[in-house]
Order: sequence, then structure tokens, then C-alpha cells
Amino acid sequence: QDPITWKTEFLNLRVKDSVSSYFTYKMLMDRQVSKHVFYPRTTIDFKSGKKNKYAIPKLDNEIRVVSNDIAFVAGDKNDNSVYSCIRGIPEVVTYNTDDNSIEVKQGFRRQYPYIESNQIGDTTLQAIRIRQLYEDFNADYIVIDCRNGGLQILYTLQKVLYDEERGVEYPPLKCMNNKDYAKVCQDSNAKECIFAINATQTLNSDIAIAFRKNLMEGKIDFLVNLNTAKEEILSSIKEYSDVSEGSTQTMLEMPFIQTQLMISECAELQYEKMPNTGVIKIYEQGSNRKDRYTSCSYGSYFLDQMELDLQSKKPTHHIPTTKLQFRKPKLIS
Repeated sequence: QDPITWKTEFLNLRVKDSVSSYFTYKMLMDRQVSKHVFYPRTTIDFKSGKKNKYAIPKLDNEIRVVSNDIAFVAGDKNDNSVYSCIRGIPEVVTYNTDDNSIEVKQGFRRQYPYIESNQIGDTTLQAIRIRQLYEDFNADYIVIDCRNGGLQILYTLQKVLYDEERGVEYPPLKCMNNKDYAKVCQDSNAKECIFAINATQTLNSDIAIAFRKNLMEGKIDFLVNLNTAKEEILSSIKEYSDVSEGSTQTMLEMPFIQTQLMISECAELQYEKMPNTGVIKIYEQGSNRKDRYTSCSYGSYFLDQMELDLQSKKPTHHIPTTKLQFRKPKLIS
């Protein structure tokens, strides 16, 4: 079980925040409001041509992102690769006046319907898994932390990939915000949808501040906790009620467990303000990790850049929702 559930249910302890915590348990748990869970297709369902019954219909102008923090030591339980599927749902508030109505764009609500972690290690296999999620989630963009070897995943995604497990070939995708990385792609027609992040201490500070701000403003929706999921979501799934399908039950619970682990991870992170600069330094304690935090916060930051990009456009009286185009963010290289 995740640390929060263990402390509260089995040790009968009240969860407390450290004075040096940048994200509090309350801040994070208050945003566990979403019941829209997503599951990727299984290999059997894919090969048999079955539609994904857990797919979430895409809304007009919704942006979908697969955000990734990469690890390269296979089987190392203390070093995870984390893939987060994020929905950027555009929000508009309409104010009615005596003469007309005025629409004010509020940016994107971020929903996290699926988080996955693994210790695959192999560069090609990780790139293929990211492509599987990209296709299954009907995603528009891939966000990659290019530190610590993540750049190799980006380069691999810019090549033709053959998925032996599913028996399909994926065309190359191209980096959209770094010309040097994009040059490696040999396909001039490749879709430009990979967003590379090379985080400095200052950028990591900006990402942490923005993620906290979005939490405080209620612009982030995490999945409900596992107990609520069992009662209100999983209990209605026939496969979950079949006690003989232990592996299926675990699979269905996993997005909720990963969400709880992410919340524990975030709440355990410590911070300090760097002297003279005001930069926030986020760091782990002991053997704690921040892989899930990095994956989730980087994806949210990408949507921040999309919001800034859309706000820079001149307003028009009518933009057909099916033709709305997003320019590429320019703020990160």
C-alpha cells in the first residue's frame, strides 16, 4: 500500500507535513476529485481489434500529453521511469450582460487519469511503451525530461520503431522546440510534437512554483483515493469482482495506487530558498524519490506554456473549435 494509507489506516496516525514541505498533503489530497480513469489497451485486445472500453472521449480543443521522467537502470526499484497521461481541458467562463455575452478563457484544467511506472531500462523498449501510450491515449504531445539520458529516448522516438509486442510500426516523431535535436530526425514529414525539457535550477524552481500555483487554484484534478475507487468505480467493473482474476484486479487498481504514491512523493519533498536569487530548490530526503512529481509537474508546465502561447494571440470574434491551431511554445530550449 502507499505510505498515506498505511499511516492512516494501519498505524492510526494523523498525516503531518514537514515545516520544509513545499507541497502539503492537504493541498494534494484536496485535488483528488476525478473519477475519469484511463487504461491503455492490452496486447490481446489490440491484436484482436477490440476497441478500448476505457478510452475517454476527447473534448473540443482538449490537449492530451504523455509526460515522461526517464530512468535507465533496469529492475532498480529506487529508480523509476514514470509516464503520466494528462488531459488539458480548456475552460471558458461566460459573463452575460444586457447587450451581449463575454467569454473569458481560463486556460486548461489538468486531469491525470493515468500514471505508470516501470524499471524497463532499455531505451528502445521505453520509447515503444511511450508510443503505445501516445496512441492509446490519443495524445497530441510527448514531454520528455532530457537529463540523465532522457535525450536518448527522444532520439529513439525520432526514428521508425517496430513494436514486436503489438506487431505494428510507428513512424518517427520530431522535437518541436529544439532545432539541434530535431536535426537528428531523418523524416522531413515527421509530426513535430515532442517537447524537450533541459531543466536548470531556475527552470525547476519555475516548474515547482507553477505546479503549486495550479494546485492552489484548483486547476489540477487527480484520481480519487483507492478506497473511493473500490466503492464507486471498480465495483461496477465485472472483471474486478472476479476474485480469480488477481492480475486484472491489480491492473485496475494501479492508476489509483500510482496517484497515491505520487501524492506521498510530492508531500515528502523538501525545499529551501536560495540566497539572493529567490530560486526554490526542491529535493528528496534519504531514499525518497521524485520521479512521479517530475513527470506530473513537467507535463503541467508544458500546458502553462500552451496557455501563454494562446494568450499572446489577438482575440477574434469567432474561431471554429475544429480549426483552432496551437503555435509551438518557444519558452524552453
